[in-house]
Amino acid sequence: MTARNVQWEAKKKGLPWSINKGFDTFLPLSNIIPKSAIPDPHNIELYLTVDNEVRQNDSTKLFLFRIPEILSSISKVMTLEKGDIVLTGTPKGVGPVLPGQVMRGGVKVDGKEIEESKIEFPVEESTGAYVYSET
Repeated sequence: MTARNVQWEAKKKGLPWSINKGFDTFLPLSNIIPKSAIPDPHNIELYLTVDNEVRQNDSTKLFLFRIPEILSSISKVMTLEKGDIVLTGTPKGVGPVLPGQVMRGGVKVDGKEIEESKIEFPVEESTGAYVYSET
């Protein structure tokens, strides 16, 4: 999830915009997927629906950088440890969501959905103290 309004405001001012990814509920995760369920991480399908309408459906074949290269680059800056989560980007099809909508996502290998990857969650209004305003 990305708070685009926060991102645009920070970018406009030349400020870091990582806050736009850090709000509560912005990183829902599936259950842990066994490595054995994904024989080739560079050949899986990722999908996301909003209210059962497909928003994203693409393959990791399209990654600009392969996973070993991503991990190598990250590890030059910070130590990666067991349990760390590395975000690799997102397929085309991003767009706004509204409170009350339901998002569902998952991973498919050879057209078969990996059960552990299934995730479903409602879009909710933020209950945090942060209030966005342009400055």
